[in-house]
Amino acid sequence: MDDVSRPEAEELSSSLPGAEGHITNPEDIPSDESVEDILKKWQEAGHPKSGAKDVWRMYDSLTKDLSFALCEQLRLILEPTLATRLRGDYRTGKRLNMKKIIPYIASEFTKDKIWLRRTRPSQREYQVLIALDDSRSMADSHSVHLAFETLALVSKALNLLESGDVAIARFGESFDLVHSFEDGVVGDREGEKIMQKFSFDQRKTDVLDLIESSLRTLTEARERRSMGRSSSAAQDLWQLEIIVSDGICQDHGRLRSMLRRAEEQRVMIVFVVLDSLHVHHEDKDTEKAAQNSILSMNQVSYKDVGGRMELQLNRYMDTFPFQYYVILRDIESLPDVLAGTLKQFFERISEE
Repeated sequence: MDDVSRPEAEELSSSLPGAEGHITNPEDIPSDESVEDILKKWQEAGHPKSGAKDVWRMYDSLTKDLSFALCEQLRLILEPTLATRLRGDYRTGKRLNMKKIIPYIASEFTKDKIWLRRTRPSQREYQVLIALDDSRSMADSHSVHLAFETLALVSKALNLLESGDVAIARFGESFDLVHSFEDGVVGDREGEKIMQKFSFDQRKTDVLDLIESSLRTLTEARERRSMGRSSSAAQDLWQLEIIVSDGICQDHGRLRSMLRRAEEQRVMIVFVVLDSLHVHHEDKDTEKAAQNSILSMNQVSYKDVGGRMELQLNRYMDTFPFQYYVILRDIESLPDVLAGTLKQFFERISEE
């Protein structure tokens, strides 16, 4: 992305809050609408490097409180999984130690330490890949502002949690890792580089390629992490992928097959659907806004009925291939809905 001329860059910088475009105190933090307007000016100016860090700082500050809220909710969900291996011997517990049953009976029920408890920490670690849609449809659906809010909120929450490594990727026609697991914490310097990587002008959104490419990336990351470690340590590495997009994807059948493969590789994938058209500020008509929602979208398909191909109209979300997804209309709801989805996943696997 080319930098704009110096006068244009200085004009943009002067529109940012604080001295020389830097956020200096809480009073400098603009409103949600102001940040979106400044983002548009920065994009129209050609994504100048001089303003990238300041725009990232604004999103970081705008989502600060929500990041802390998400961090604490994730901590409540993830910390209990740190003690999952059963050990004994106890007089009470959650599960019987079958090896102790016969000695228990033979001792005329006196050797009663026959129970196992979840007390041995498994030292699980996490690798989280955040994949942000960089296609033109994101700009057309007015989702860019909400996408950057989501990126800043989730990355900061994970940094605060200190539970593992975070990577960030962009996707559209192709997959590109813009911040690797080895690049460390996403701070101002990293945020500046990340902001300049997104143009939202890729002509298509190839979600199937995203899943294939991201699974390769996660497999390689797991292998690098497991080098020099025991096999059990490698097994205790959990991987999560958070996709942030407007939700439009093709090949639902092939995607389901790919998602089953992800599950086999112990990779959880959560799709954050940005439903920005539903609440775009230029559309005050409630009925029209509801029609613009992804929940109201339909798709046409052909089905064989008695040897005849019949045209059928189905709701788009009825065939949505992702088991774990959230529909996001405003950033305020993200901590609750994302934490709730992750909780469902961990409760499910803890029962297996």
